[in-house]
Parts: sequence; structure tokens; C-alpha cells
Amino acid sequence: MAPEHEEPRIGWYNRFARHPYYGKTGVNSGVMLMNMTRIRRKYFKNDMTTVRLRWEEILMPLLKKYKLNITWGDQDLLNIMFFHNPESLFVFPCQWNYRPDHCIYGSNCQQAEKDGIFILHGNRGVYHDDKQPAFRAVYEAIKNYSFGDDLMHALLFPLELELQKTQHTYCGKIYKVFIKQLKRSIHDIYDRRSKGR
Repeated sequence: MAPEHEEPRIGWYNRFARHPYYGKTGVNSGVMLMNMTRIRRKYFKNDMTTVRLRWEEILMPLLKKYKLNITWGDQDLLNIMFFHNPESLFVFPCQWNYRPDHCIYGSNCQQAEKDGIFILHGNRGVYHDDKQPAFRAVYEAIKNYSFGDDLMHALLFPLELELQKTQHTYCGKIYKVFIKQLKRSIHDIYDRRSKGR
């Protein structure tokens, strides 16, 4: 999982949470990779009993204990679990779960600025409304792309043109983070084709 925020001054958990949470700013459950075999075998520490509990034994009791303090559902329960079991969580950088929170008040995912976005998380309906035009532009470009068409001319160029129109927003000002990895991937494909691989 990736951190909920990279910047503690705007972090939700460290400012508002009424339950334990992982690390300094909590983690976001929008993008998760889970090793279910390990999770099913593990006995988790908790704040309800000195006895460690299995995954399927701990979730409902945690929900009952914190139900009046939970705002973000499963994400809050995961934060509580990993607060008590931090050794069980691998935290990956923000560009693996890039959300509007990373740019709506200014850029606060340095790794995305450096390397680009690897996974774009369109939470809060940003793919379908006009609140964050850069996210909507990505969604529309992918929706309008016909698989098999030329990636450069049918996806990358139209997307970049639409993203340039969003520069009046904070996310649009850094629109290049949205296409940096796509450009690399397309150039790699063209390089392999030109070398006959």
C-alpha cells in the first residue's frame, strides 16, 4: 500500500483520525497488493486481546470496536491492523497510487515528478466529473483509444493535447507526470520494433 499522504500538514489521519493508523500519515487502500497465503497464515497483534488473531477472526471485532470512529471503511480497518503489525506491510512510493490529493493543492508526490505515475487512482469520481480535468482527460483518452491503433498518434498525442488544456489547475500545471511513464513505454515498444525484437 502507499501512504495516504506524503505531506503531514495536509494528512487526514494525523489531523482527524480517532483510531490508530499506520506510520505518520496512514496508508491508502485504493491500490493494494496482498499475499493472501501469508495473510491467512499470520496471527495479528491487536488492541483487543493479548491473543493474536487470524485475519478472519480480527476484522469484525475491530469493526465493532471502532465503528463509531471509522470514516473510510476498509481503509481505516487496514490502518488499525498495520498500526499494530507494521512489519507485515510494505509501503510503496506515491506514484504507485497517485490520487488527486497529490496535486490539487500543489504537487506533493516527488517520486511522480521524478519518474512519472505508475498507477493513477481516480477516486472521488474524478474520471467522470469536471472537478479535476487532468484526471478526466486521462480517462477520456483511454476510453477513446481503440486497442491496436498506433499508441503514439491515437493515445499519447491526443492525451497530451487535452492535458495541456488543464494547466489552469494545480494538477494540470504538472500534467507531464501523467504521461511520463506512457511516453517511456511507447518509446520502448517502438525501439523493440525497430530492432526487430
